[in-house]
Amino acid sequence: MWFRNLRIYTLADDFELTDNLEQALEEHVFTPCGRNELASFGWSSPFGPRSEVLFHKIGQSYLFCARKEEKVLPASVVNAQLDEQIEALEAEQGRRVVGKEKQSMKEDLVHQLLPQAFTRFKLTWGMLDMDHRIVIVDASASTQAEDFLGLLRGSLGSLPVKPWFSENPTELYFTQWLKQGNMPGDFDFGDEAELRDDAQEGGIIRCKNHELTSPEILAHLEHGKQITKLAVVWSERLTMVIEQDMAIKRFKATDILMDEQDKLVDATAEEKIDADFALLSSEIHNFFPQLVSLFDDDISVD
Repeated sequence: MWFRNLRIYTLADDFELTDNLEQALEEHVFTPCGRNELASFGWSSPFGPRSEVLFHKIGQSYLFCARKEEKVLPASVVNAQLDEQIEALEAEQGRRVVGKEKQSMKEDLVHQLLPQAFTRFKLTWGMLDMDHRIVIVDASASTQAEDFLGLLRGSLGSLPVKPWFSENPTELYFTQWLKQGNMPGDFDFGDEAELRDDAQEGGIIRCKNHELTSPEILAHLEHGKQITKLAVVWSERLTMVIEQDMAIKRFKATDILMDEQDKLVDATAEEKIDADFALLSSEIHNFFPQLVSLFDDDISVD
């Protein structure tokens, strides 16, 4: 259950979490798609389908799991059958099928095919940290995170959040750190970065498994390129790639951190989720303030 991506949102100061959280979530619990439904989205238990518990709490951190079911109809299948129906109708009536009639036929065909469609399931994990007043969604795409926030907002009635951001463009921080050859606090460089020219159609350089403070990288920076993605290591415990929009990708625990984790013998699925979330919430609780401080420092703009 370890989060692989972090999309971080800050809560308004006046937000208060309802005392009836379980009941609020139950009103939006996941139900499978009906025969003619394209998708269904709702809360599922973090402990799996056999559990009815809809969230897990450790301290002031809350873990949620949203489940989505989608019916998959390949466009090629729909279009091929639609073309056959249109060709038959045009031959029978001696006229062309266009516009709204064509769209209506397509919609009818989709409903006919839905019961035969493939089904795809996807889980989206998220957590609420009331100490730091943030919501974190494990989503690689912003649209997936917004779907999760929308479900949480609909359940709670209100969720005043905004994406966590820095006052200055992140690429200025990334670039300055590399030019200086070090990062503030307990952060250090990883071995991956993306460099871009300022020009609208400028070149892009992506490097992996590379020493980021090497002369080759610094030469690109001196010629005007900026760092738009940067791999970092925090306190030898967490590794990640911070992107230009402040999204965090490939968020991983290091071997040092995993060696510190208590190893559960013959653990149940519930015990493993509890242990994973205890580790995750604890690390994020300590990591997030230092992450914020990275982008609070003054920065010189060339």
